[in-house]
Amino acid sequence: MKLADLFDHFIIDLDGVVYIGDKPTEGAIETLETLRTLGKTIIYLTNDPRGSSRDYSDKLNRMSIPASPHDIITSGMAIAHYIKQHYQLNHKNAFVVGSRALKEEIEEIGLKLAQGEEAKRADFVIVGGHEGFNYEEMKIATLAVKNGAYLFATNRDPVFPTPEGLVPATGAILASIEYATGKRAIIAGKPEVIMFEVAKKFLSSHERVAIIGDRLDTDILGGKRAGITTIFALSGSTDRDVLSNSDITPDYVINDLRDLLKEK
Repeated sequence: MKLADLFDHFIIDLDGVVYIGDKPTEGAIETLETLRTLGKTIIYLTNDPRGSSRDYSDKLNRMSIPASPHDIITSGMAIAHYIKQHYQLNHKNAFVVGSRALKEEIEEIGLKLAQGEEAKRADFVIVGGHEGFNYEEMKIATLAVKNGAYLFATNRDPVFPTPEGLVPATGAILASIEYATGKRAIIAGKPEVIMFEVAKKFLSSHERVAIIGDRLDTDILGGKRAGITTIFALSGSTDRDVLSNSDITPDYVINDLRDLLKEK
């Protein structure tokens, strides 16, 4: 019996599981190809809001991992989906602290992007990590929230893995705005259930589903909150020492994706 035999659908985190930086993890290409050959559904999930689904599918294809934009759900997609579903958006605008891809997601649901003085009175402030974050963005976001804007963020990840090591992510940026405003953002990304509910819409069935991730506090905790079987991969940012001392316990632990296809 192989671990992969227990599931028909896999929701797989990207950073730290499928790749680190621009390099696939050991055995990822071959394992993912085999899973698809076996008829498994694969949906990729990322808390990183800097790219669009197209950006991530292009990145995977460059690594020889076939994927289309329909196979990928970003935290930017998830927050846009949530806002559209729960708020009246006619004649409303948003100040977006984030990448071009995140701004496009927000525009697509009908919100106007606010800039300059208008942004200080925006109806929504939406935060996603990006390398161009600066004091002016922090100031405008703070003023808008103080003036009554709803505060959202794609995720609360403090860091993400790169070849250099763990570097600041959306959570680090969001912390400055939450601290300045005294407000707590609504979060779409892992470990919040919002992102997993969006992912489930891409599956033909909600049975025999597993989430594979390398973060206990996002992937594994989120999967448990959503009622999904959790598989923890040691290929990313968390090692066995952290795992053994954590209150968050995954259903299964693997070294990397190759373990899905090993006889147990």
